[in-house]
Amino acid sequence: MQCRSLFASLVVLMLLAPAREADACGPDFPPELLTDRAYTLAELPEGLFLHEVSRLVPKPADPFQVVDFGEPEGARTGGGARETALYTEGAKAWHAGDWPRARARFEDVLALPPEERRRFSTFAAYMLGRTPESGPESTARARFAEVRELVRQGFDDPLGLAVASLGEEARLLLEAGDDIGAIRLYAEQAAHGSWTGTSSLLFVARALSRDEARLREALKDPLAQRLMATFAWTRGQEWLWTEDGGLRPLLDALASVRGLAGADRLAAAAWRVGRFDLAERFAGQEPTPLDAWVRAKLALRRGDRLAAEQLLAEAARGMSETEDWQHDSERGARRPRTRAEGERALLLLMRGDFMGSAQKMMDSCSWPDIAYVAERVLTVDELKRFVHAQGPEADARCLPELGSPDDADTGHDASIIAIPFPTSNPVPAHGPNSLTGRLRLLLGRRLLRTGAGAEALEYFRGTSWEQPARQYVDARERARTADDAMDRAQALYDASLLARKAGMEILGTEAAPDWAQVDGMYDMSDYAGPYELPPEQDAVRKKMAELPLTSPEEQQRLTAHAPPHPLRYHYRSTAADLAEQAAALVPPRSQAYAALLCHAARFTAYSEPERSQRLWSTYVKNGALLAGEGMVFGQQCPEPDFERARAQQPKLSLPWKGLRRRTLAALGGGLLLPVALGAALLLRRKRPLTPPRG
Repeated sequence: MQCRSLFASLVVLMLLAPAREADACGPDFPPELLTDRAYTLAELPEGLFLHEVSRLVPKPADPFQVVDFGEPEGARTGGGARETALYTEGAKAWHAGDWPRARARFEDVLALPPEERRRFSTFAAYMLGRTPESGPESTARARFAEVRELVRQGFDDPLGLAVASLGEEARLLLEAGDDIGAIRLYAEQAAHGSWTGTSSLLFVARALSRDEARLREALKDPLAQRLMATFAWTRGQEWLWTEDGGLRPLLDALASVRGLAGADRLAAAAWRVGRFDLAERFAGQEPTPLDAWVRAKLALRRGDRLAAEQLLAEAARGMSETEDWQHDSERGARRPRTRAEGERALLLLMRGDFMGSAQKMMDSCSWPDIAYVAERVLTVDELKRFVHAQGPEADARCLPELGSPDDADTGHDASIIAIPFPTSNPVPAHGPNSLTGRLRLLLGRRLLRTGAGAEALEYFRGTSWEQPARQYVDARERARTADDAMDRAQALYDASLLARKAGMEILGTEAAPDWAQVDGMYDMSDYAGPYELPPEQDAVRKKMAELPLTSPEEQQRLTAHAPPHPLRYHYRSTAADLAEQAAALVPPRSQAYAALLCHAARFTAYSEPERSQRLWSTYVKNGALLAGEGMVFGQQCPEPDFERARAQQPKLSLPWKGLRRRTLAALGGGLLLPVALGAALLLRRKRPLTPPRG
């Protein structure tokens, strides 16, 4: 029974998932909105068929129990002695093909007093509906309706037979050629939450779309119109893949219906396959969030960005935050509201409203796009204001995309080098994996890259990267304030080790070039499109590409806010810079000099081979040959011996004796001169006056 249930589950999942061209195996990254901006503006996401058809009719106030897969334990036990015996005998006869005897026993169950048949009454009525009859008039539909009535009266339904009876009755209508009646029952079954009802509607929609006569007859009913418009919108990619005619015949049939129910879905389907004439014609007929979204796309196609912004805001306001169009629970959420907010953020970015764009990106819950705006577009001061304006509601809103905010950041070893420091700061309420936690770390790394070390430490508090960040700031501060050259060199070397070993976590860029958001394991620009669109819709992408998708001011900010080195793993180059600065402070003929240049070359051996060659040439020109150190330049490097280097510093030799004599002579001369002048003046004043000669 369990194997059959698993197989049934897989079949239904295969039926409900749109058929697509297979993607090559590789990392599964969340979608980005800013990488291929023309695609983002041109593409309208398809809805989820199983979700849309589950609300073709209103959800029942008191839904029946649904048992689509498997059988609850003990479902066939618990009845009274008489009802159990009668039903068991009827079931045995049914499986043996003894229809008269089976029917008689099931009817005997229903003839018992109500208090004696609470468990198996629904079983008996359901099996009577499934038992072949010999008379000209079938009572099967009435029996299935009886099942539902018994459940409403309070009889047990451990197998979910009331919901199943809707599907069984719908099947009878299909066999009788009543497509409209079957659609109504299947829609009711789906509204109770049954995947069986959902998959049945998919089968019906497929059959109708391939039979023009049946389709046009069914489209006389508004519920069938909505079903087929939904099918066209949510299954567009499947049709492009499997049918020679594509969606055109179905769209044309729907377009011929006056007062079409589901006009918003038809407009969305038409946009997705490039039938812009139909999209323009049916957009605005049914005011829904989806309709506003389609009209926003049409406004963009006409070049009216202001109208598009207003319509996207209308669409986002009308969408539920909980609605999700993702058919695969393993791949994260695909919520239409967050996508619409992301498109609003893109339009704000295009017109230079950077702070407004950042807030809308937060509403989009798309971390790659949030990181781009926060790290490369906002100034540091804007980013600080933005980070401090975020509250826990942002974390709660983005749980479907980012997971629990309490996920701990424990996958790394924070003990990089042994530089002790006190760690008594409290752990923040938000986890490092939350949206606000990620933003704080991004800001901390950005501040650390710009030299604002003390301020940066606030944003590392409570994470496993607080210690190496504090060690790095301490080392840079010691290098700045130390009086002794060897102490400065030691501090710079400590900082270089931290930059190399913990650089991704304390200095790395969240987006390009380091891609800290995926721990640097991938260069995500290699997976960033251009994304594939249907040929007709690709023309819209080209039209959207004519818009000024990146403003000059945004481009200027991208340049101004770039990391100090443009290379991937740029912090390795920073580590090499620090090691080179340390080498410049030690004697060129010392072991420390050779070791520091060796480490600088090792840090960038793969990212900057030309730098390694330059460092080697510098070492050969200025350094001393290290014997017995086991050094392989740029690969195996000994630890620099700063104490030996200190001993090799040239001692200052001052001519103290000569300096003393000259100093005393100068000092004595300087003191005697005023005395001599004073004495001469005094003698002159005492000399008698001599009368003038005539």
